[in-house]
Amino acid sequence: MKKKLFTVLFVFVFTMAQAQINKASLSPQIKVEQNVGLAKISLEYGRPGAKDRKIFGSLIPYGKVWRTGANSSTKMHISNDLSLNGHKIPAGSYGLYSIPGEKEWTIIIHKNTNLWGAGGYNPSDDLIRFKVPVIKLKDKQETLNIGFENFNANGADLTIAWENSKVAIPVFVDSDALVYKEIEDKLINATGEIKAATYFDAAMFYYEKGKDLDLAAQWFDKAIELRPNAFWYIYYRAELAHQLKDKTTAEAQVKRSLELAKASSSGDYGYIAKCELLLEKIQKKS
Repeated sequence: MKKKLFTVLFVFVFTMAQAQINKASLSPQIKVEQNVGLAKISLEYGRPGAKDRKIFGSLIPYGKVWRTGANSSTKMHISNDLSLNGHKIPAGSYGLYSIPGEKEWTIIIHKNTNLWGAGGYNPSDDLIRFKVPVIKLKDKQETLNIGFENFNANGADLTIAWENSKVAIPVFVDSDALVYKEIEDKLINATGEIKAATYFDAAMFYYEKGKDLDLAAQWFDKAIELRPNAFWYIYYRAELAHQLKDKTTAEAQVKRSLELAKASSSGDYGYIAKCELLLEKIQKKS
């Protein structure tokens, strides 16, 4: 009896699978991965088209929770702690919901990522809600697009655009704090072997930030000691010496960098010109 029942169920499932028609989705699923500052953010969402329909205020009612996409709820995965519109969001995975309005939207970062659309949505699972103004677009956006714009070293804008409406959510990643922590772990408190590139990267970061330039000079020297023919290392050591008003070191190092760049069999990567310009600056102040 059990064998007969199993056979019937198998035939039923097999027949149903054969009956399904494989067709293209009208709202294709897309995955977007983007580095924002030193965080990686990925978005997964369905992309519906307007198709001559009135979208906001009609197909997508004002004042109601929207999945911010089609089919399954829109997902956001972030690798590092960051801020959205000034609100701290821990690293993790979230549902991205919204409540569209004519002049502003409520953006919802939701802790439940297992929902199909907004079915079963419970406000008690919200991590945060905040409001952002609507930007009216002159040109119609036929297909929903969620992406990133206006990049800088510590962030970008997360944008949602469809029909003639767009919202922009400022994303801030404290990249400097992450770099300082990495330098502390990989160099300052390191116990094993430290590579030339680690010394150089740390020196460059301190140099660019204007932090403890004497220590940056020591790290440049360590990097050069380990890779004496890396003329780009030597060039930046010369630049730093020039900034520290150490003319003797600056001139000696830039001449050394220039000589090595000219002798390089794989090309100078523009450092011959950079060295010549820096040398001219140094010697002008004689």
